[in-house]
Amino acid sequence: MEEYLNLMLKAREILVSESHEEVAMVIDHLFKRQDSEEYKTSRALYDICVSCNPGCLTLKLLKVYQSSSSGILRLRSISQLSETLTYLKNQIVFSKFSLDSLYEIKPLLILCLTMQETKESDIKILRKIVSFVTYNVVELHKDKWDELGDCILSLASSKEPVKAFHVFIDLPPVYKSFIGKFLDKILEEASNVFLYPYRVEDWSLALQTFVKMWIQLEKTGMTVELLMALMEIWISSVVNSVKKLVEMKKEQFLVRGLEDFESFFSGDMNLYHYTKDQFHFVLASMNEIEGVVGTETKEIVRKIKMLVTEPYDDLKNRREEFERGWYDILKDLSSLEVLKILASSELEDRSKEIAIRRLNVLLSDHTSKKVQIDISEMRQLQPLLISCLKEEGLSFNSMFKVLGEVVNHVAYEMLIYQEETWYELRDYIASSKTEFHRAVYIFQCLTMALIDGDFVIPVMENLFLEIITRLDPPRELLVDNSSWVLAFMGGFCLAIHLIEMSSKAESVKEIAHKMIDSIRELMEREMEVGLVKRGFRDVESIVKKQLEWYSTSQYKFIKGLLWRLYAIKGMKWESKIVLWRINVIVERGVKEEEKELPENEFDWLNLNAE
Repeated sequence: MEEYLNLMLKAREILVSESHEEVAMVIDHLFKRQDSEEYKTSRALYDICVSCNPGCLTLKLLKVYQSSSSGILRLRSISQLSETLTYLKNQIVFSKFSLDSLYEIKPLLILCLTMQETKESDIKILRKIVSFVTYNVVELHKDKWDELGDCILSLASSKEPVKAFHVFIDLPPVYKSFIGKFLDKILEEASNVFLYPYRVEDWSLALQTFVKMWIQLEKTGMTVELLMALMEIWISSVVNSVKKLVEMKKEQFLVRGLEDFESFFSGDMNLYHYTKDQFHFVLASMNEIEGVVGTETKEIVRKIKMLVTEPYDDLKNRREEFERGWYDILKDLSSLEVLKILASSELEDRSKEIAIRRLNVLLSDHTSKKVQIDISEMRQLQPLLISCLKEEGLSFNSMFKVLGEVVNHVAYEMLIYQEETWYELRDYIASSKTEFHRAVYIFQCLTMALIDGDFVIPVMENLFLEIITRLDPPRELLVDNSSWVLAFMGGFCLAIHLIEMSSKAESVKEIAHKMIDSIRELMEREMEVGLVKRGFRDVESIVKKQLEWYSTSQYKFIKGLLWRLYAIKGMKWESKIVLWRINVIVERGVKEEEKELPENEFDWLNLNAE
């Protein structure tokens, strides 16, 4: 008992002492033979320090690393600390550092990361310590650590950006503005590794960085649409790198890199309990890679995919069985019966989505003249559809988007074949009570020519100012920028429908110039990533759907718009190629007799030169 009390007093002296010599000696002795007295005494002292004040001990060991001239002692200090914090992290009750301890630990840890003497091998150990401290700061104390974000940016901008990869991939979930500090730079450096693969470890780290960024961004609540746009670019980088390595006959390089990735991914997914959405990037990447590699690489790819798919197989099988049964029931119902079920029952979302998709198939078959739905039934669908659009709690998701397609089929029948104005639909889109993104989305779903002024002008009057305002370029990349994309898409739709209305020529001009100016400003701010391409691709999709009714005015407008967008300096080829595709679609789809190139600024906007 007396011996233990003496050790307690000694441990306290070590922790409160301004000198680091005694704690350095304890660490040194921990690497001696375990049957030696020096080891036994130091082990007891160290364990007491851990139990008494792990925060203070962390500070002491970091100071040893920062100040010691002995490379061996420096390595031992952080190795021992990393091992200790890993142990504490795995305890049932997570060890929470005091705010006072963190106040001193945070700047010292950043100093350790950025010192000239800090090697990559040291960073591999320090990253575990960073992870533990970050969890304490962000999760346990609900605080921020912006300085670490700045540190990661600094490391990513250094001659050894892999140090930034190491620190980033071990982080727990963090906040959006933290990631925003280094997002572009770290992804740029990871992409460079894929372009010029040299070390297996670096290649694997770059892949780990892409995956971890997906996990972090998804956790911050970034919209799936924006994530998917970013994912497309990232996966392209990975797959192109894989193809290059295969062409260079370096498949063994790939195998080793993916094995290293598997080890990281397996640990990280279990530690942070990845969701199905977070798994999505890995599964999509592996599917793409699997298509371009040889047998040996495919084996490790399949092992990685199994990590993703196995937890969901049983649930998936049960769900699929239910969905098949539900679809069999819906197959025997008319379009009106299906919609009545949707409008009146308390179905869960997945059952509703299956029903709305079935309704879409029925109406699509009617539009393509495969089946005939009586006009009286169509008229009964109209008020029910408006009721569904207005339903409280209907989220802006895939189900709402399929509902938009259903609306388009009914609108096509009523506006084109029956030549009737669907006033309730017009009022829904033109109402100030309808959320902007819903109004614009339903409006762009209408693929027919809207020549009825009673329909399109009230819609324009409601959406015009909102579109102009929302076309102001967003200030941040890591926010929900779907509003800008919808405004860009909505602006195009308004312009294309109004281009032949001379009374609305100035409105068309204002919209078109605002679209161009917004893109130019995004280029100048270097915020093109994903955002501009999304806007262009949405316009491409609209052009494909509307193409059949385009005349000379629409042809001139699109050509003039494309020329001006293509001329904007600094645009990346990924965005330009979408503009090129739109041009090809228009050239192939518009009748030859309607093709007339715009002669000047007034001509493409259908303005009369004065």
